[in-house]
Amino acid sequence: MKNNTINRVFWSAMYVALFLPTIIALANSPGSGSNALPNPIAASTFQELIQKMLKVVIDIGVPVATLFIIYSGFLFVKAQGNPEKLKEAKETFFWTIVGTAVLLGAWVLAQAIAGTINQL
Repeated sequence: MKNNTINRVFWSAMYVALFLPTIIALANSPGSGSNALPNPIAASTFQELIQKMLKVVIDIGVPVATLFIIYSGFLFVKAQGNPEKLKEAKETFFWTIVGTAVLLGAWVLAQAIAGTINQL
């Protein structure tokens, strides 16, 4: 127990001795003179932010929608006339088309709003 306490005190003193002068020296550095934080998003306006976010969603959503359309086609072929499996394939295809329409509709709506804001 006594050895552990001595060891802890020793390493604490070493930490303070090594890092405290560095912290004090860096506290007085003049810096760049600017107090502004850099913008990690790279969008200067809210409109630009929405467009960048929507571009990411579309870049991911369109290939996913394509894969689901192919998958629903596979389900149609796999159904082989079975009414229950055909119903599942039709539902998959329908909801894939609905999702794609929502995705592209969001893009059209964002473009329309951006065009309106730019005209103001």
